[in-house]
Amino acid sequence: LVRKVQEKVTGISAQFPLPPMARQTFSSWLADRRKNKKGAAPKEGEEVREVVLFPTCYGEFNTPEVARAAVVVLEHNGFRVIVPGTEPEDIEGLTCCGMPNLDGGDIAGYTAKVEKNVALLLPHVRAGRKIVVPGPTCGYTMKREWAEYVRAPEVKEVAAATLDLMEFLVTVAREKKLDREFKHSLGKVAYHAACHLRAQKVGFPGARLLGIVQETDVRVIEECSAVDGTWGMKAAYYETGRKYAQRLVRGVEGAEPDVVVSDCTL
Repeated sequence: LVRKVQEKVTGISAQFPLPPMARQTFSSWLADRRKNKKGAAPKEGEEVREVVLFPTCYGEFNTPEVARAAVVVLEHNGFRVIVPGTEPEDIEGLTCCGMPNLDGGDIAGYTAKVEKNVALLLPHVRAGRKIVVPGPTCGYTMKREWAEYVRAPEVKEVAAATLDLMEFLVTVAREKKLDREFKHSLGKVAYHAACHLRAQKVGFPGARLLGIVQETDVRVIEECSAVDGTWGMKAAYYETGRKYAQRLVRGVEGAEPDVVVSDCTL
């Protein structure tokens, strides 16, 4: 009943599975981790490498286990992970990449978010750090859309330093600096290649990384989740989106996988 009322008020379909809200945000987890002095410390004489994580709204509020795993994996591979807004000297933190605003035609709101994020990220980029994003929609927005709408050289600088998280880890593997000691096979993996990942034209870095794990068979499924940011959540388009998403469902079912993997939280 509440969902039906919500549909009338907000336009979000009563049938669309709402994203979960985490009991503990990613930022709170990170603060606890630092307080308890957990995480990787460089060994004596080892090069200290740093990377900036843009956790995304999903990573902060809905699926923080993804952003947490990103920190653990990056630290395990010798990186100090910086998240603007969580450092002791920070006054304010990162905000949404702006895609939901852009999706709904709110250009002013979108522009304000881009400008705020760029101001926080630019000093790190100029210090030589890369920005990694665990979500193809945010990654695509930051790489391609930010500079299209906010035409400032600083925005282009930040966009040029932004990588999809899996794309970044592939570069680490190419440098032969990725830990490849895996203890267990993942079996047969159905890997969903998300639309906003394909639009970045970086191949399927997640599938390549999964292929490193011994005795793991990766099947790539190039179909759309048909959510498109917030489009598929809306009552007006929900049934159409669900219809097109069946191609993805059939692709996953046809692979008969042991596990399903996607960079796309939607």
